[in-house]
Amino acid sequence: MRAKFGYTAAGATVFAAVLAPFLLYGMFTKGFAALGLHVDEMYSGGPKVRTVQTASYSIDIHRPVYPHMLQTENPFVQLDWKPVSALPPHVSDVVDVDGDGHPDIRVSFDVPKDPKAPLRVNVEALNPRYDAMRNVGKEKFSRLIVRVDDAILVRVPLAQP
Repeated sequence: MRAKFGYTAAGATVFAAVLAPFLLYGMFTKGFAALGLHVDEMYSGGPKVRTVQTASYSIDIHRPVYPHMLQTENPFVQLDWKPVSALPPHVSDVVDVDGDGHPDIRVSFDVPKDPKAPLRVNVEALNPRYDAMRNVGKEKFSRLIVRVDDAILVRVPLAQP
């Protein structure tokens, strides 16, 4: 009798353990959402401030990102070119990053047909607030070019005082 009761309890425990995540998922989701957790801007590139529309594609400009205490990266601003399918084979754009009506940087890069091909970017600083970059790939979080889904992301480092 004891063995039967023990095996029944063990089976019920396994059954409850398998069903619990499915039954409690909604409650856990709401609980985590209420915590206000978000991906750090060092990884997400910061919130989008505005979009510059060209003839066939757009450039999303993000708010400058400054590292928090204990982070070793330099401050940067992220720019997103999308959609990749509308980009010409060679992109060379003058961008007003801070929105003051004056160009701040000139960004140039090739757009290979192969989405896995490595990317390289050149950035000419037209404003001393930004650092120039020559033939940069994926060096650091604060200076890189990567292809993510249907966009090409370029991070331009801010000049250090």
